[in-house]
Amino acid sequence: MNFKQYITSHKSIVESFLSLSVLGFVDALLPLLTLPYILRIVGASNYGVYAYIYVIINYLQQFNIYGFNFSATKQISQNRDNNEYVSQVYSTVTICRLLLFVAGAVCILLFSPLLFSTRIEFVMFVVGLGVILGDSLNPVWLYQGMEKMRYITLVNLCAKLLFTILIFVFIRVESDYVYIIFYNSLGYIAAGILSTILAYKQFHIRFHLPTWKAIVYQFREGFAIFSSTIGINLYRNANTFILKFFVSDAAVGIYAAAEKIIKGLQMLVNPIAQALFPHMSQRMKNQDLRTNITTIKNVAWKYSLVLIVGVVLTFAFAKWIVWLVCGKEFMDAMLLVQIMCPVLLIGGLNYTLGIVGLVNMGQSKHFLYAVLVTGSLSIVALLLSASSYGIIAAASVFTISEVVLLGYILGIFIHLKKYSFE
Repeated sequence: MNFKQYITSHKSIVESFLSLSVLGFVDALLPLLTLPYILRIVGASNYGVYAYIYVIINYLQQFNIYGFNFSATKQISQNRDNNEYVSQVYSTVTICRLLLFVAGAVCILLFSPLLFSTRIEFVMFVVGLGVILGDSLNPVWLYQGMEKMRYITLVNLCAKLLFTILIFVFIRVESDYVYIIFYNSLGYIAAGILSTILAYKQFHIRFHLPTWKAIVYQFREGFAIFSSTIGINLYRNANTFILKFFVSDAAVGIYAAAEKIIKGLQMLVNPIAQALFPHMSQRMKNQDLRTNITTIKNVAWKYSLVLIVGVVLTFAFAKWIVWLVCGKEFMDAMLLVQIMCPVLLIGGLNYTLGIVGLVNMGQSKHFLYAVLVTGSLSIVALLLSASSYGIIAAASVFTISEVVLLGYILGIFIHLKKYSFE
């Protein structure tokens, strides 16, 4: 089979990969454009306040996503030719996410006196709820399951460009940091509205008011993955939250900037694994456990070669990356970037083996246990070390946690491989 034939036979996965790559590139590039500008205008302390609020918003966002980005994607992928079924899944999952939006917002509002020390922080949070509302209406899982990511990529590009333009036009003085999250919300709401309209036109979706039984079913289907992804985001995003209580806002801002660089670089390579999820879901559906383990092992090995290059380049050019993205005032972030850069490799393998592999093999509970153990150890480690070592502790715990998770996942694969031969 020549290259052209290979591309033709794998058209859907190639399209998904290219679309996700464009989106990942934009997700990485636009922060590289806006972050230096924002940091220079508002300063490290004010950026630290924004970063703290956004972490809370991000937690609610992950709670709202639940496990639908994987459980619903899998359902759509395996039944994409059944329009009635797709419409029912779309309707039920959308209602589920709106219910989660309300529940999450009410919960945080009840605890707001404990979470927000100033009225400005509280107002920023309320305005930031638009991020979650917009994301609730954005059915990325539908487009990914249908392997039609080019549409959602176009929508999200428009929304992110809107946010970028608003930042450069309206963030002019230091006190404007309070408006950054408002522009985030506008971008997400625009994406949610546009993607919903496009879903109805492109896939001929018909909205059905779901039964309570259907809602409960979707929550059950996504629970194990929800617990896993919440666990991952809990320890991956907890560092900024925990640091707030041990170090200055300026130090939080420096750490948050370094972490944003690493996560931005991850967005450049994540599309490979993300595009594989619905493809592997179909492929692994009718294969035995032993074959699936071999398949995912080969995928992870090839993917790791790309990730290793990313780690080496990031470590070698950390000084220039920080200077270019954050400016000379944030050069303390260079060491943090170097400490965290192995996450590009280890985190990528955890996603590939855990999400693409274990979830598609019906081993979500094993992945959940691995994440819960890792996340708990991570939070405890940072709580014990933050007062003494500050942002260095946060960066180190961030990396070590990924190593621990990878070791746990590899142990699961060894156990499953042994079981498959019995």
